[in-house]
Amino acid sequence: MSSNNQSKKYFSVVTYCLALICLLLGLFLPVFNGKSLLFMALPDAFCTTFGITMNDMLGEELTRTQSFTLPFVDKSIDLAAILITLYGLITAIGVVMLIPVIAAKSDKKTANVCAYLVETIAGVILVAYTVLEIHWFISLSPATAEFNWDYGVIGIALGGTLLMLILQSFKYKGKSGVMKFFLFIFGAAGVLTIFNIPKLFGLETTTILDGKLWISFFGDTFGINATGTIFKEGMAASETLFGSADTLAKVAMAAAGLSVVMALVNFAIDIFAIGASSNKGTHIVDVIRYLVETLLVILAVIMIFVLNNDVKPGLLMYILLAVAIIQLVIASIRCAVYKKPEETAENATMPTSFVDDTVNVAPLAPAAVSQPAPAPVATTIPVVIQPIVTQPAVASAPAAAPAPAPAPAPAAHTPEIVYTAKEIYNGPTDAFISRLTDSEKIEFAKLFLEKINGSYANVPDYVVGGDNKDFFASIFIYLGKFRSLLSDGLMNKIYNELNLLN
Repeated sequence: MSSNNQSKKYFSVVTYCLALICLLLGLFLPVFNGKSLLFMALPDAFCTTFGITMNDMLGEELTRTQSFTLPFVDKSIDLAAILITLYGLITAIGVVMLIPVIAAKSDKKTANVCAYLVETIAGVILVAYTVLEIHWFISLSPATAEFNWDYGVIGIALGGTLLMLILQSFKYKGKSGVMKFFLFIFGAAGVLTIFNIPKLFGLETTTILDGKLWISFFGDTFGINATGTIFKEGMAASETLFGSADTLAKVAMAAAGLSVVMALVNFAIDIFAIGASSNKGTHIVDVIRYLVETLLVILAVIMIFVLNNDVKPGLLMYILLAVAIIQLVIASIRCAVYKKPEETAENATMPTSFVDDTVNVAPLAPAAVSQPAPAPVATTIPVVIQPIVTQPAVASAPAAAPAPAPAPAPAAHTPEIVYTAKEIYNGPTDAFISRLTDSEKIEFAKLFLEKINGSYANVPDYVVGGDNKDFFASIFIYLGKFRSLLSDGLMNKIYNELNLLN
């Protein structure tokens, strides 16, 4: 088994176990809302979520709640209870998933997939809970000094899970993982712009530029408050937010509210994208979602100015616009420079089965040879043994004329007997070479070890017993060059080895 695959497996197991420990600590550390255990409030959260009457013996009362009225159905739910229930559920699933993560074979991606699913889902749930925490701090706390942050949840559980997810992305995705990390950071900055930043960070002023620009989303309103007002009041919220019920005010209200929603949605997608594989389709989706967010913020800014009243776009709305534009530019560049996996040696992947569907066209002239003929090797020259044919002596008659000699038999009736010695490979070997037949070993050694045709540009040297992932990937990157040189059997075994390394 490849040592590279084995190291990836160990890395997945270690980081997944650390993320799982962080999730468990968030439940069992006595720091929930001061000094309680969040685990003890799980039964109440579960019962509240599903409308079940709780038995007092099942646990403690959930001390933090957040009522939210669903639009169009006029039904109230408790967001805090739902998120805490989901947090406990994904942690329990994570403990169970530890079995396939540890038991998975190194040549499979089971460990990576299980770790990715648990960590990303937990990350999104905990980010949503953190948004509630910030909202409670700003809106529900009578004094910031009296508010108890749930450090076990938003610090250890969320921080540890996201850190492990980012480390896995750096390990497995390389440069792509770094770019996803930057998009994630900008997404987090965009989410912060929807809150009351002066109160959150204890700023003494709420305006800049001599009071000409509010540190807010628009006017003295913040994005999360505006969106909550829209959900509560519907279209009538335009009167509350802009003092007008005309169409322009409603368009401005809708654009501002949807900007906040898109910032939250895009950040959730950014979390899922950290560990996910990228392709052309995902890059196009990234461009579209960042473009939509950018256009919504621009529309909100324009419509607020068109209203021509005392409400003006605030600093945080401009920051959100800048963040969205930066993310759009990064996503567009990644989409423009994207190459298919088989075109980059680091990410070369092939279909589930290798099929050479190229039509072989006969050359116009027999002398046209694209590759020099391989030099003869003494051990491969067939041994030809001609049979020795002895003619019997003819006795001469003393008196009679000698009998005419019989006509020689046609050459076609004397078949040539050819004995070909079996080729034996006695060269260096490793795990891959040992899986080849003798003829494939000799073929591989001539082309890539002895290099009878010379070195191949952009193809790294094959190191016997070393890490040759880039070498195998390059064979398929420059498939047109090697299709005529390699037999089908050797080509398929090279492809299978590349699959194992991936």
